[in-house]
Amino acid sequence: MAAGRPSGVDSTAVRLLDAAERLFGEHGYDGVGMRMLAQAARVNLGAATYHFGSKKALYVETFLRRFRSVSREQGQLLDAAQQAAGRGALDLEQIVEALIRPGFLAGLEHPAFNRLLARTLVAPPPFLRTLLRRELEPNAQRFVQALQRALPALPLSVLQLRMALVSGALMMVAMRVASLPKVRDAARERATLQELVRFAGSGLASAAATSGAELVFLDSANAPHPARRA
Repeated sequence: MAAGRPSGVDSTAVRLLDAAERLFGEHGYDGVGMRMLAQAARVNLGAATYHFGSKKALYVETFLRRFRSVSREQGQLLDAAQQAAGRGALDLEQIVEALIRPGFLAGLEHPAFNRLLARTLVAPPPFLRTLLRRELEPNAQRFVQALQRALPALPLSVLQLRMALVSGALMMVAMRVASLPKVRDAARERATLQELVRFAGSGLASAAATSGAELVFLDSANAPHPARRA
């Protein structure tokens, strides 16, 4: 088995990924070693090395495991909304829900990933930046284009900043909901998602407060995450 490419049905690899998701979220990349990961997953160190090769490869696979499925579902929801709209304009809240729903539900299903995501977005390991851009940029660009069509008066740099703010709001809400009692409440989750979509859509659609010229660093492929410029 190639390093960083675990079998989807291999229970040892899954246990390692689950342990890594929890421990990296709690302690960060530098605070966790392969021996700690192997002990948490109840496997020997040799098995951890066999499946992933290195801590770096395990971290990358842990991070992308959820992101890939979320990105895939986001694209599917956007495609379905566009098909339903036909040649008509796509409603802003349809775009926002396609963007938010998969990550919101994934966070409820896997609360440890929310902690990993929050820690990583604030202080990502350097090796993760290029990989994330390559993995996520195509899907992100689809949503940027859809939002530009829905909000043609909004400068691109303002739109990009607001998308980052929407992601931050989603993260805070998902972590808050995930901290509630473990029994899932479908009505509460549905209402929370509806309010989040309405809030995000309203914020995206509001008139720009600036020309956007001061925000052009967000257009750069090499720009740091907005949180690191605060």
